[in-house]
Amino acid sequence: HVAGGWAVGAALGTACILTSLAILALKEPKRDRRQATYLESLAGVGRDVWDIARKRLGFLALVLMTLPIGVGAAQNLWAAVADDWHATADTVALVTGVLSGVISMVGCILGGTICDRLDRKTAYNLFGLLSVACVVAMAFSPRSEAMYVVYTCAYAFVMGMSYAAFGAVVLEAIGTGAAATKYNLLAAIANMPITYQAMIDGWAHDQWGAGGMLAAEAIAGVAAVLFFCLVAVASRPFARKA
Repeated sequence: HVAGGWAVGAALGTACILTSLAILALKEPKRDRRQATYLESLAGVGRDVWDIARKRLGFLALVLMTLPIGVGAAQNLWAAVADDWHATADTVALVTGVLSGVISMVGCILGGTICDRLDRKTAYNLFGLLSVACVVAMAFSPRSEAMYVVYTCAYAFVMGMSYAAFGAVVLEAIGTGAAATKYNLLAAIANMPITYQAMIDGWAHDQWGAGGMLAAEAIAGVAAVLFFCLVAVASRPFARKA
């Protein structure tokens, strides 16, 4: 609603600068290892990355990152289905913008607390099933603006929990060596299910409308959790001690 388009960029830039200031309060940890040459360092990174896949903990984390569990793909399509719930443009901007961010933050804090008290991978899957419950409830809810607000906000809250679980699973799996490289590797892989699930949701919406989109996300989420459970059970005999 501002007259100048520059105000949007200025607001975003200011938010980025202010949140980055928190880094100044962090203490830089000491490096646990140093190599004599760049090539030796590169080889060490390669060994650390391979160490993820060869151990059961890291392997299961890799599997989780490729599955559409709690990825929040529907968030990319809330604006596209707003008309089905008679939501105005201002409402969509509010619930998918500032309100969604604040609610996700609260969900993230709760999700992190739960992950400290529960197996990280179990929490990851439970939060994924909560997102399934959310989209199923939305599919059967009255098509009104109020319900649009309720369920998009509930979805944002669950996504915050899922973001915390993602961080917990990844940080548990990567260990200390080449941590930044391994974290970003898993984060990059985790973008895959976000992309393909959004494509599936969009296709389902074109075929069967908003209800079909929500059903597609729910079915994919449940199938992914079941698949991961099968992989986890099947991989038990091959578990290796860290």
